[in-house]
Order: sequence, then C-alpha cells, then structure tokens
Amino acid sequence: MISIAEHPVPGTWVLDLRATTPRALPDMRAWVARCLPDLGEGHLDDVLLAATELLANAYVHGGGARHIQLWRGVSPCAIRIEVADVSVEQPRARRSQFEDPRGRGLLVVDGVAVQWGVRRESVRGGKLVWAHIRCDGGCPEALPRVRGKHSRD
Repeated sequence: MISIAEHPVPGTWVLDLRATTPRALPDMRAWVARCLPDLGEGHLDDVLLAATELLANAYVHGGGARHIQLWRGVSPCAIRIEVADVSVEQPRARRSQFEDPRGRGLLVVDGVAVQWGVRRESVRGGKLVWAHIRCDGGCPEALPRVRGKHSRD
C-alpha cells in the first residue's frame, strides 16, 4: 500500500512514490479520487488521465517516480498535478506511428490540460513535470479550455 503524506497547506496533497513501480498506478488513481471526491465526473476523469500519463512517463522514461502532488484551486475550479522523477532528461511530445503501442502520453496530457511544462529540481536533482487542468463544467467560474498550449518553467 502507498503511504499518504499529510501536507500542511489546505487544498494540497502529496503522495510519496519512492521505491514504487508502475504497479502503483491503480493505487495512485484511487488516492487522487479520494483527495478530490467532489470534482465533477468529467473533471476527475481529466485529472486521473493526466496524472496516470505523467506518472507512467516518470516510471518508463524518468528513472522512477519520487512523488505526485496535487493543488486545488477553486476560483476558477482547477487542479495542478506535479510528478517528480529522478531523470534530468526533458520529456517531449512526439507523434508515434499508428502501429506503435506507446508514445502518446504527453499528447494525451496536452489534450486535457490548459498548460503543462517541466522544471528541473536543482536541489534534489531530476525534474518535475506538471499539468494544469481546469474544469469544463459544473464549476460556474471556470474559464474555457485552451487546447494545445504548453510551456517550460
């Protein structure tokens, strides 16, 4: 079972993933759903999809995940997901061939996030990949989604 770290800032959750493997993905998804029980179904689906892709990339391309962190904003309704891994190699969205079973993760993240990016972690090494997801309905103050935007922090 994955241990859940308490975070002192309201609306913020951190899950320590050191010494875990890709088998932790279902537990991570359940943890995200427990942290955000009142999100609308579509918004939660987008958050779960982005979190799963970012974490899978950390395991497959990033040398292993260190942690995932969620921040919740309420005006407008938005979630920021950050996944830290041990690699300094920058992720890149790429177009995979039709026959390729993999290689679409960041394109999926780009499709559900209004913005995503990467920043190096100078103190601990590695990097942090993040995505910002706004609610597409059920939150009256939400801004419209802008697709295809990404940046580097």
